[in-house]
Amino acid sequence: MNQINYLLNNNPINDKVSAMENSKLHYYHSGALLVVFQTDNLDSIKTDLINISNNLGKVYQINNAKQYSMVINQIFEEIDKHISNPDLTLKWLAQEKIFMNKDYLGKQFKKETGQTFTEYLMQYRMNRAMELITQTNKLQISDVAEKIGFKNNPAYFSRAFKKFTGLTPLTYQKKIRKWKC
Repeated sequence: MNQINYLLNNNPINDKVSAMENSKLHYYHSGALLVVFQTDNLDSIKTDLINISNNLGKVYQINNAKQYSMVINQIFEEIDKHISNPDLTLKWLAQEKIFMNKDYLGKQFKKETGQTFTEYLMQYRMNRAMELITQTNKLQISDVAEKIGFKNNPAYFSRAFKKFTGLTPLTYQKKIRKWKC
């Protein structure tokens, strides 16, 4: 039990989630791990660990969003709202949503995030594609491509997905389905 307490207290995520009090975070970790340790079924353990990971990721994302300026947070919100728009670009956001100079926004985005807008958008789209493929078996790869802004070019989506994950979307989908069974 001392090792578990050590791991919980010295977990690097504690440094990242400053908005949550350490006692609340410790309580969350302890409760989540207790559920996992009390479970006999391997599938339940997998599900519990995935849920724990997702919840901690959400806390991390919420707290990380606070470190960016208002305009960069607005860009993140607009990307999330308009992810299916194939015309989603920094230029489009600057002209239609944020009403600021595109070059200034691009420099500010790179300065604060360490990535160009295009790199971030591609990463966001690929992560969203993996989520969609993982969450449902009913979506075709072309539907996933459309939902993340590759409506006009599913072949390009497949190439980008393979470059990002090392697998084609179909292979990724098959592996996920096999894992879920």
